[in-house]
Amino acid sequence: MPFDSSYRDFDRQRYIDSRDFFAGLAKVIVKEPLSTHIVRIAAPSGKTRYLVVDRSKIPAEGDIAVIRTDNGLRIGRVRRLASLKNIWGKVIWILQEA
Repeated sequence: MPFDSSYRDFDRQRYIDSRDFFAGLAKVIVKEPLSTHIVRIAAPSGKTRYLVVDRSKIPAEGDIAVIRTDNGLRIGRVRRLASLKNIWGKVIWILQEA
């Protein structure tokens, strides 16, 4: 038997291990906690994507960003640096369900 204890102890240890894993992952992904947001979107494949958006970073031309439009927010590439006033935040990570 790989775990010589009760299921409750196993489940508790699994929770602690995963909590530590996600805390470590968050430190890598989220550099500026006060300006970073996680946005959930539906991907064309039907799977869920999570965008990690940092509002403190200024995107360069060609970066993926959340862009403010008259119809709300959309995701797109920054084409001209003159349109920075419409940039809501720079996408720094894209996470997708497996």
